[in-house]
Amino acid sequence: MRRFISAPGLTIFFTYTLFISSTFTIAGQDASIVFLYLLGIYSLIRQRKWPDMSHPLLWMFLLFTAISLVSGIFNQYEVDTLMNLRNNWRFVFPFVLLTAMYQVDEKNLLKTYYGFWLFIALYGIVQFFTGVDWFRPEESSLSTPYMGSGDGIGIFHAKGNFTHHLTFGGSMLLCSSLAASFVFLKGLDWKIRSVMFFAVVVLWISALASLGRSIWIGLMVSLIILLVRISPKLMLALTLLVGISAIYLFVGFESGNLKTAKPETRLEMVQHRLASGFSMKSNQDRLLMWKSAWQGIQDHFWLGIGFEKDAEVMEAYRKKISNETGHRFTNSASAGVHNIFLQTWLNYGIFGFVSFLGIWIVFFQQLIQGLKKTVRFDYGNCILWGAISGIGGFLTAGFFENNFRDGEVQTAALLLISLALYELKKQSYPLFSKKLF
Repeated sequence: MRRFISAPGLTIFFTYTLFISSTFTIAGQDASIVFLYLLGIYSLIRQRKWPDMSHPLLWMFLLFTAISLVSGIFNQYEVDTLMNLRNNWRFVFPFVLLTAMYQVDEKNLLKTYYGFWLFIALYGIVQFFTGVDWFRPEESSLSTPYMGSGDGIGIFHAKGNFTHHLTFGGSMLLCSSLAASFVFLKGLDWKIRSVMFFAVVVLWISALASLGRSIWIGLMVSLIILLVRISPKLMLALTLLVGISAIYLFVGFESGNLKTAKPETRLEMVQHRLASGFSMKSNQDRLLMWKSAWQGIQDHFWLGIGFEKDAEVMEAYRKKISNETGHRFTNSASAGVHNIFLQTWLNYGIFGFVSFLGIWIVFFQQLIQGLKKTVRFDYGNCILWGAISGIGGFLTAGFFENNFRDGEVQTAALLLISLALYELKKQSYPLFSKKLF
C-alpha cells in the first residue's frame, strides 16, 4: 500500500487512468493529466532540478501557445486572453509523460489501452445500427440519426461515449493507425497476428461507422502511408486507384448516375453518404465557410480575430456571402470553418498559423530521423510508423474539420506523439534509469 501511494506508484496509476479514460471520458483524462503535472512538479522540486527544455517540439508547442496569447492581448476585439490556454494547456503533457513512461510496462499499457478501445469500437458499431446511447440517461441521449427508410431501417452516427461523431471518429482514426502498424511487427505468431488484424478491422469499421467523410479520407491516407513500409509501388498503385475512383464518383454523382432518390437499405444509405462527398451542392456549405474564413483572414491577417470570436465576427461575412449566393448556412458561425488550418490562421493570425505548421514539421522531421535508427518492422519501427501514419491521416482530415480543438481528439493525438517521443528517447538513452523520484 505504501508503495502504491508513493510518487512512482501514483505516476503509474495516473498514466493508466489517462490512457483508459481517454477512450470514453474527457473528465477522467483531464484529471489524470492534472495529477501527472502535479507529480512532475513534485519530482522536480524533490530533485531540485530544472526540467529538460531541449526538445524542439516542446519549443514549437510553447511558441504556438505564446503567439495565441499575444494575439488575444493585442487583438482589436475583446478577447479573454487566458481562455486561449483552455485549448493549449495539454500541450506540455507529452513531455511529462515522457518521464512517466519509464515507470510503466509500455506493452502492458498498450494492451490495456486497446482493450478499452475495442470495447468502445464495438459499442460504436452497435450505435451505427441502433442509435443506442447506453451510458447517458434517456432524456440526455445524444443519438444522432443520419438517414432512415419508410420500413424503419436506418443508420446512425457512431460516437461512442463522446458528444460528436467527428470527435469519436478522429480519436478512432488516431488509435487505429498505431494498431494497424503493429500488425506488421516481426516475430509474431500467426495466431496473434490474426487476432491483431481482426482487432484493427473492428477499429476501422467503427471509425467508418462515425459516417464522418473527413475521417474516411484520413483513414485512407493513413493506410497509404503504412503501405510505404511494405512497398512504395503498392502504395502508388493504391493512390492511383483511389484517385481514379474519386474522379469516377465525382463525375457519376454530378451526372446523376449515382444519385439515389430514396435509399432503402443501410448499404444504400452509406453509399449515399459516400457519394455526397463528391457533390458540389452537398459540399457548398463547407466551401462557402472556407470562403468566409479567407475573407476574414484577409481583414485580420496579422493577429486574427481572436479565440472563440467566430460567432461575433464571422456572422457578418456569412451574411454577405448569403446575400451574394442565396445560400443559407446549415452550421452557425460559432461552429468554425471546418478546416483546422484556416481556423488557426483566422483565430491567431499569420504567426499562429506558421507556428502551428511548425509543430507538425518538427514532429515529422524528428520521427523520420528516428526511423533511420530502427530495424524494419521491429517494435520501435512500428511505433514511429504508427505515429506518422496516424498524425498524417489526422492532419489530412483536418482540412475538413476543426476537431484538433476537441479535448478528446487532442489527447488522442498527444498520446500518439508521447509514444513516439518515448521511442526516440529510448534510442538516445537506452540505459536510462527507471528510478526517477
